[in-house]
Amino acid sequence: MKIVIPDDYEGNFTDSPQLARLMELGEVAHFTGRPVSEEEMAARIADAEIILTVRYQTDFRNAALLDAARGLRLISVWGTRPRAVNMKRARERGVSVAVTPGAGSPSVAEHTMMLALALAKRLPFQGPAMRAGEWERVRGVELLGKTLSVIGFGHIGSKVVPMAQGFGMEVLAWSRNMTAERAACAGARAITLDDCMRCDFVTIQLHVTPETRGIISRERIAQMKPEAFLINTSRAALVDMDALLDALRERKIAGAGLDVFEPEEPLAGDSPFRSLDNVVLTPHVAAHTEGAVEREARISVDNVEAFVRGNPQNLVFEDA
Repeated sequence: MKIVIPDDYEGNFTDSPQLARLMELGEVAHFTGRPVSEEEMAARIADAEIILTVRYQTDFRNAALLDAARGLRLISVWGTRPRAVNMKRARERGVSVAVTPGAGSPSVAEHTMMLALALAKRLPFQGPAMRAGEWERVRGVELLGKTLSVIGFGHIGSKVVPMAQGFGMEVLAWSRNMTAERAACAGARAITLDDCMRCDFVTIQLHVTPETRGIISRERIAQMKPEAFLINTSRAALVDMDALLDALRERKIAGAGLDVFEPEEPLAGDSPFRSLDNVVLTPHVAAHTEGAVEREARISVDNVEAFVRGNPQNLVFEDA
């Protein structure tokens, strides 16, 4: 069995015991340097039966690149959705696609709460002011007694609940398949999406689908309270970013914590979001922690092992 890791540019497998596990399952080709061309990438994967790709580094939406692996049987993708895979072509060729559900969820939930704290304590203003030699005290807010809504209640959203409750917050939740019983089992209370927008802290933990794209619209942002904060550690396509920028500039909401951006990443150097003192910005790193990376590697190798043993797991079939 020929197993190829074509794009481990950060060396996530270099010193990991998961690489040794892979080597027990077949012949492994492990690439850590970036290819100089698409042709070089195609050569890397040409004889692969299994490809283990590291979190969107390689664009397998390109059917020609996918077809370069003529004997391909499985792609194991880091992440919860196969965003960088041409699923239609994979289905046509009978190529299985596996993902790593929940691998980054503890880290993303923690990042969500970190952004909530940073916003509440006015770090976007106070941090730069202190570095500039100033001593201007700005009043923050307590999390104790505040409401926090979780829009999307999967692996990540459900993990936010106990963290927020640890700060004395009341957690309310919405998802398309939410029930009062499901929310209560996780310690939250089910409410409508519109009611979520009226909470003190609004957090977004949804997948992007045709139904959810732009779900946090200009009209929904207008429902937020002037003292409220919006936090997005999910996907920027869920939010009308122009409407959010207007609301922040005009102080119609108190602030935002953003780890994801549209229309593309990295965020442009001259982005107006960079100049606002009521925004905390991080470069799409919520799931980029040692714990999350270890779980991504382990689950992706688990997927390979299960496939080789004839019991495939974590397979997906729909487009991301």
